[in-house]
Amino acid sequence: MKFSTALLLSSISSVALSAPAPAPADGHHEDHHKDEKPAVVTVTQYIDSNAATSTVESDATTTILPSSEKDTSEQKRDSGFQDGTVKCSDFPSANGIISLDWLGFGGWASVMDMDANTSSECKDGYYCSYACEPGMSKTQWPSNQPSDGKSVGGLYCKNGYLYRTNTDTGDLCSTDETSAKATNKKSDSIALCRTDYPGSENMVIPTVVDGGDSQPISVVDEDTYYQWQGKKTSAQYYINNAGVSVEDGCIWGTSGSDVGNWAPLVLGAGSTNGETYLSLIPNPNSNQAANFNVKIIASDGANVQGSCAYEDGSFTGDGSDGCTVSVLSGSAEFVFY
Repeated sequence: MKFSTALLLSSISSVALSAPAPAPADGHHEDHHKDEKPAVVTVTQYIDSNAATSTVESDATTTILPSSEKDTSEQKRDSGFQDGTVKCSDFPSANGIISLDWLGFGGWASVMDMDANTSSECKDGYYCSYACEPGMSKTQWPSNQPSDGKSVGGLYCKNGYLYRTNTDTGDLCSTDETSAKATNKKSDSIALCRTDYPGSENMVIPTVVDGGDSQPISVVDEDTYYQWQGKKTSAQYYINNAGVSVEDGCIWGTSGSDVGNWAPLVLGAGSTNGETYLSLIPNPNSNQAANFNVKIIASDGANVQGSCAYEDGSFTGDGSDGCTVSVLSGSAEFVFY
């Protein structure tokens, strides 16, 4: 199923995009930020039977960039991942990287080649995508992406060894903006599952918020993060019902399962031109209400424009079909209760 919706603080609009070719996962993220109107953001979701992603579209003409453009001193560091030293059969050990053992891919989030062929193991000619801990994003993807709109990301396997696809940094994970977090006031844990992007776009990258705890939300810097066909992209999470485990929830689900791509809500987060945009929308694949309420609130001293809440199965605030706030300074919280 193809779906497109736009969330604005002051209005709602929508765009359509032709359905992508069948593949294990081949959607894309594209978000609109109106730079001249800081209080307005359009977050467009595309969800089909193969993938689900959110994207942000910039008014400026841009090109696909490597995952991060670090300052000169950081680019010159010799520490970090060393190309050609780790076997493709070994999952790398690096600062921030986490293994997704429940997926059955040897710890990888996905394994794909440029033609969207997939594998259950990291092998020659394939891009081996990985997950980073909450509040961090992977830095590795090739600047040359498939021409058909699919995306690939991760380390490249060549002659049995792993190589970076973005040699500007030796760090496989980088810390995102610190302008949002999730706080869980319920007793059961809540599994927020970020899409593997660029990559399979399956919602497998976990942020588990235990009852009474908080975890960072990855607010990517869209000005330096992955760009899809010249358009800025944001982070997207599928929010499972409270009590669903990470192994059961951070997967590509099946119809009626209410987990993974069938989870009730979708969260978007990104930052551009110094402003953070945070959104909540219903998952069009699901018609079930979540077993929790959630609201976006300003942290102490923060300047947050707009209001956004989901309570008893309905949205309140600045949109009945979802809502977005902009953080002009400080940070905001997704509070689950």
